Formats: sequence, C-alpha cells, structure tokens
Amino acid sequence: MMRRTVGPAGWALAALLAWSVASPAHAQSDGPVLHEYVAPDVKENIDLSATDASGQLPSAVRTPSGTITPPDVRTSPEPSRVYHQRPDADASSFRPDRDTRRPHVEHYDDPFTPTLTPFKRMFAYDAVRDDYTLYVRDSERRPVALGGEAVDGDDRFFGDLSVQLRAGEPVRIPTVGPEARLLHVVTNPDVRATVWRDGADNWFIIGESSGRVRVVSEIAIDRNVFASEYPDIGWAELPRVPAQPAVHQQAFKTVANAIGISRAMSPREVVSKMVSYYRSFGPSTDSPTSQGDIYLDLALSKKGVCRHRSFAFLVTALNIGVPARLVHNEAHAWVEVRADRRWHRIDLGGAALDLDQEPHLERPAHVPPPDQFAWPTGRDSGADLAHRERADALREATDDASGTDPTGTPVADPNAPGEPDPDAPNPASNMPATELTLDEVDHDIFRGKPVRIKGTARSEGKPCARLRIDVILLMQGHAAERRLGSLSSDVRGRYGGAVVVPADVPIGDHELVVATAGGAKCGPGQAR
Repeated sequence: MMRRTVGPAGWALAALLAWSVASPAHAQSDGPVLHEYVAPDVKENIDLSATDASGQLPSAVRTPSGTITPPDVRTSPEPSRVYHQRPDADASSFRPDRDTRRPHVEHYDDPFTPTLTPFKRMFAYDAVRDDYTLYVRDSERRPVALGGEAVDGDDRFFGDLSVQLRAGEPVRIPTVGPEARLLHVVTNPDVRATVWRDGADNWFIIGESSGRVRVVSEIAIDRNVFASEYPDIGWAELPRVPAQPAVHQQAFKTVANAIGISRAMSPREVVSKMVSYYRSFGPSTDSPTSQGDIYLDLALSKKGVCRHRSFAFLVTALNIGVPARLVHNEAHAWVEVRADRRWHRIDLGGAALDLDQEPHLERPAHVPPPDQFAWPTGRDSGADLAHRERADALREATDDASGTDPTGTPVADPNAPGEPDPDAPNPASNMPATELTLDEVDHDIFRGKPVRIKGTARSEGKPCARLRIDVILLMQGHAAERRLGSLSSDVRGRYGGAVVVPADVPIGDHELVVATAGGAKCGPGQAR
C-alpha cells in the first residue's frame, strides 16, 4: 500500500515506481503523469492516516459527534476574538454577586471543532476564602505534555485560536475540559510556544517572542468527563479536600440540612441530591433577602442563574468533602466534581436566553454522552441554549439559501454524524437487529423548543456503542415525517440529548420515532 498526503484541494503526489518503456515519439508527447487530481475522500484519508497541509495534524478524525477536519493553518482569517489576558490581569478570582436576573445576550466565541458552545473551559476555581471569593489554591504552572496518541474512549477536538503573545509571559487560553491532552500544536507564523496548566487545570500559552499568532491544536480527552455515572465509592476513596474556612461552617450546616445531605450518605448520594437541589433554582428579578452571608442567601432562596448555582454548589461540596471546581467563560458557568479516577462536568442550568456569536454551522456540534442526572420541568441548561442557537441559525440558513421548502422539510443539519447516502446499500443490514428503547421523553413539548430524550441501544443483549440514532416525527394527518436531529450512543449503548421541534410543525398528536441504520456490530432498528 502506498501512503500519501492529500491536501485540502484534493491533489495527491503519487510516487512513480515503474513504467513501460515507450517509443521516443510517444515519450515526448505523452510522458509519464507525475501529478494527478484525486477527489477528496475523508474515509480514505482517515484509513491512510493522511495529514493536513502542515504535515502535523491529521487530515480528518472520526468522533462521536461526526467526522472533523482541522482548519487550514496556512491561512490567517479575521479572528472573532484575540486571546491576550495575563493571569494576574484577568479573572484570577471570582466574587459572588446578588444579580439573579437571567441575561438575554452574552458575547461568546467558540474556537473548537466540534463546537463546545457554551462549555468552552476558560476560568476554573477550586478554593474559597473567608469572604467567599473563589481562587486557585495551587497557582503554580506546569507544562502540558505534548504528543502521544488518542485511545479508546477519547473524544477529540481541533482548536483554532488567535493569541497575542508577550515574550516569556503566560496568556490564558481555553481548553475543552479537565485533564485534556495536547496531541499536536501548529502555529502561524511558526514560533516557539509552550502550553502550561495550573492546579485547577487552567491553560496558558507562553511564547519566546511577542506578536499575534494563530494556534491550531489537536486535543484528546476522556469522553466520560462530559457525562458519566458518578461511581458508588466511599469517602476514603475520594481525594482529600483541604480544610475550609471555619467562618463558613454554620452556614454550611444550615444549607446541608435544607438539601438533606450528610456524611452518613455515600458521596454518590450526596452529589445526586446536590445536583437536584441546585438545578431547581430559578432566575429572579428580586435579589435574595440578605442575612449577611451571600452563600446562605443564595442557597436558601434558591434564586440565581448559572454562576450563583455553581458558586453555592462549590461551597457546599468542599465543606462536605467532595472535591469540586467552579468553571465559567463569558457566557455560562458549571461545576466539575471529582470522583476516584476522573473529574465529571455537571451543568446546573441557569443559562442565558440567547448568545451573540457566530453559530459555525460548518462545524459539527459536540454530542456528549447522556446526562446522568435528572432535569426538572422548565430546565434551562447550557445544552438547551446551544440547541436553540443552532436551530435558529439553521432556519435562517434555510430561508437565505432556498426560501421555504414546499414540503416543509428543513435543510439537513451539518452536525449530523455520518450522513448516509440513501442510495447506498446498508452494510449493517446483515447484523443482528438493534433493539432501541425510549426511556425518557419530555412530557411538555413545544414548537421551537428543545425536547430531551434518553434511551438505550442493544443487540442480542449487548450494548451498541457509537451508533447514530435519528429522531423522527411522524406527523398525523400529513403523510409526512420530519427528522428532528441525531444523537449518539455511548460505550454502554445509552443515548440521550435534545432535539428541537421546528416552529412550523402543525399542532396535533404526532408520533416520535427513534431509528438507527446500525453499525459495525449492530443492525438497523427503531422504537416508537
């Protein structure tokens, strides 16, 4: 087999190994063709481990969210944001506030593929001072190892940042999640730069020279950090939490009693109760009644948006002995909770109503594993915000490109992983059928709003992993169906997420169907 590198335009340079000797006249007029146009083939590029134009990044990568390709590092597009903040000149600490109103518009930049909106990891804090200011307990920066390979169970991303470097000084940059690994970095112009992290896993880049540079990276991360079951372990198996300020103890005891948690429970029971409690908060135009303790005021009033919920959760978790962090960016805040082996990202809701950002429909959106914790009715999660923004952008793109489709069928979402060719034979048709279940579906379904769905995919008693599962609406009385979106099953065969019901779907009693074309070991299947 001959290895080759295929560039973005689809040209391949083929090594000429041997050819027949031709007559002189033929050789002069029809000499050997050394360059040949080859149509781009993403699957072939992946199979051949082809690289991009830089020769350092893979030309394409399969992920649970779809196949992704790196940005062309040779170009210098106008950046939507330039990262330039020093650690000591930005949000090196976090101070809680009493403005519990829900924001309407937040400016947001998403530099990753798949897009992580609104979960770009920008600022993280793991310690609390006497006055409830949050900070990073261990601010010493250590280098992020560069290199290695992705392993089974990893999610992979490409990053694309514009950074204003200052020679020898750290500049804060975002990453995709806790304990992410940096496989490759390419810069334009080519400069020497290294990436560092502190004790709360905030990332920084340090260049040997000053100037604006484009930084394109490949990142791998354990997929389970985005959503996975919190293990049933004992308190002794958790990493030790440092002693908390004594002045917080009485307020913590009051809040713990209100939530119904204690050290007599397992850590998993405590975390589950805390998630349920803080997800039940609601935004309010009225500030919490002041008792002279902002943690007590927010936690007992159950008022607040994402940053208030995450702050109160963090104080509660650290005081009961669960390692935790508050993480935020310019648009959203959430928590990370440590178990015995890994950090778990947990969204507590309280997201903004909308975002001021470029929706990046040309990139697939990240599809995380199913959320392991229940959401209350009227939830306002970060995932819901992302789905609303993407659905609105898709509708606008449909109108701009071709007007109203006379059949009422929306333009296919480019986020859909592995869009199949309808005329191609299904290689999974000979596999044992996939048995799909619909375990949870929102009771209240509204047009233009996200619908949360959970279920399982199994075949002959075994889980069907990494399957694309389409969510379809069969419209009663209209002899038509609408594909609302696609989800992906995890290694245990569980799938979950949200799809948006288009605003033009007629009101009525419609049937929801989930279906899959199958995969490497599981055949087609559907459930109603």
